[in-house]
Amino acid sequence: MKEILNYQYKHLFLWTPFVMAFGAALYFSMDIEPDFRFPIIITLLLTAIFFKYKNILIRALCLFLFGFFYAMSFTHIINTPQIRDSFGFVDISGVVKNIDFTTDSTRVFLSVAGRNIDENLENKNVNIRISLPKDFGSVNIGDTIQGKAKLFHPAGKYINDSFDFARWAYFSNLSGTGFFQDYEIVTNENAPQNLRTYIHEKANSTLTDTLVLGYKKMLSESESQIWKTVGVGHVWSISGFHMTLVGGWFFAFFYLIFRCFTKLTRRVPAKYPALICAWFGLIGYLCISGISVATVRAFLMATLIGIATLLGRSVFSLRNGVLAFLIIFLINPFFVMNAGFQLSFAAIFGLLWFFNDKKYTKYEGIKKLSHNIYLSLMTAIIATLFTLPFIIAHFGYIPVYSLLGNLIILPIFSVAIMPLLMVGTILSLFNNHYLLNLVDKIYEFTLHIAQHIANLPHANFNTPFIPNSALILSTIGLLFLILIVKPEVKNFFIKNINYLLCGCCIILAITITTTRSKPLFYSAKDNQLVGFVVDGKLKFNKARASAHYFAFNSWREFNNEETKDKNEKYKCNHGLCVYKTDRWNLVYMKNFTTIMDNIEKVCLDDSIDFIVSPFEIKSSKCHAKILRHGLAIYPNGKVKRITNQRPWHNLPQQNINQTQAQ
Repeated sequence: MKEILNYQYKHLFLWTPFVMAFGAALYFSMDIEPDFRFPIIITLLLTAIFFKYKNILIRALCLFLFGFFYAMSFTHIINTPQIRDSFGFVDISGVVKNIDFTTDSTRVFLSVAGRNIDENLENKNVNIRISLPKDFGSVNIGDTIQGKAKLFHPAGKYINDSFDFARWAYFSNLSGTGFFQDYEIVTNENAPQNLRTYIHEKANSTLTDTLVLGYKKMLSESESQIWKTVGVGHVWSISGFHMTLVGGWFFAFFYLIFRCFTKLTRRVPAKYPALICAWFGLIGYLCISGISVATVRAFLMATLIGIATLLGRSVFSLRNGVLAFLIIFLINPFFVMNAGFQLSFAAIFGLLWFFNDKKYTKYEGIKKLSHNIYLSLMTAIIATLFTLPFIIAHFGYIPVYSLLGNLIILPIFSVAIMPLLMVGTILSLFNNHYLLNLVDKIYEFTLHIAQHIANLPHANFNTPFIPNSALILSTIGLLFLILIVKPEVKNFFIKNINYLLCGCCIILAITITTTRSKPLFYSAKDNQLVGFVVDGKLKFNKARASAHYFAFNSWREFNNEETKDKNEKYKCNHGLCVYKTDRWNLVYMKNFTTIMDNIEKVCLDDSIDFIVSPFEIKSSKCHAKILRHGLAIYPNGKVKRITNQRPWHNLPQQNINQTQAQ
């Protein structure tokens, strides 16, 4: 073991960004904001310690803490303002900064003066995402919209380890959401029409909107489910797949052009100017695709690959992949919490690990064809296996036939749909829609194939909710597999140490997931919405609750249920909900009248263990434990609070300090 540890020292750089990323992930996952006053000073101090001491454990700790405090500094520096409460219909006026088209509505991103919404946002402009009816009419970036809107503050997580919309909104520069009731457009006549909106209107194509312009929700729910089931849902989010294809086409186009200038190519290889021109082409594609997080990340990765090519460095090496990870992490440490980031780099590092030591061999004829088939097959297998833990963690299912879907569907998108769509979109600007109509027919044919795959038995295997600890263990296991460099020895254990450590981590992660205890009772932070588990299925006190949009799905996912199920109501008598389990009993009181009529009787009942209500109840003689705010109660009677006390929840500092004191 000492021998293999000594052998790792010269490859420790490979671990550097991942240790920092784990530190950042710890910061973003914490329930309470750490009470450190000078994160930037501490970060600089840790950097000095790192270069002074050469002990590997001290350096690892410094890197971990550096990532932690770097993420903390970044969070406080961006300081995205957010509205603190949900509002009834209020008069607002704002300038359109961005537009997102969906199948149901048009969503515009308005820059609004904060003082018109929340007194705490004086002298600040906030970005609000407002939904407009589908028949709203033409709207352009730069227009001013005014009207009466209902606004919602970004909701925090409804159960620990679940999706935190407030955190996502904070790092997406989003201050709130809402929808208009009455509105009008005050058009700025001097503002030119946005190119992205212009292409959307001229092309009038769902495929152009999704695969070229980057609009997220243009497909119907049924079509989206088919693509997710066959394992190619990533095609509909512009990322590395699209950047690779578009960059390859740009490079091939400019390469052929520069090859025609023989005087130039005698001095400079044609691939270098072609690569530079292709990079500028990718900038244009990045701009018209909406500049989303996934697209920016893919563009940065493509840029680093281009730089490596220009410098004559090996593009496909673990060291270059690690360097790309480090640069992107330093640009925005929150990327490490993004599902697209995790999936992209899991696939990239898996492929680099598998193909890194493969030597290039030139084949001809049948051998060349069989070798290409082998490469395509192994690429799909490795990418599927390495992204599987993250797919399960973020989406809660395993696409059983994803390998088959990737092998059949992706070549059609790569060879036919994407190139024809790009050219067809350009021609549509000149009122020629022939190619777009052809692409629609190819897409319908491809969708028909995908439908057949999705209809195969057990195409979707729903998985239990994966805790953060299990996902971290799975990630560490994959890093052991990829980054441990083995010396050439005959000892079986040392020779396969990376496989053994990876296997142990994966088995432990599976054990944690399968033995996880699920709550029997859920409550939102205002206690207006609660959920009861009856015979393994969730029932709610309300059929719908617009103020708790994510609660229904978050609790269902945690309880391993389908999110599309209808919300069943729990039977309550005159506002009094009695819930009994094998080990404890609970009473939920819906309104103030119910409390006044029943509080004495309930408090004196020794069989009642917990009382939950939207209203504050104070009673020193009550036998039951009175609970408020977001919480979950487990079968053994353990109560876990759902804390939303981080900067992205925008709570007053005194509330944060009070929570920390408790």
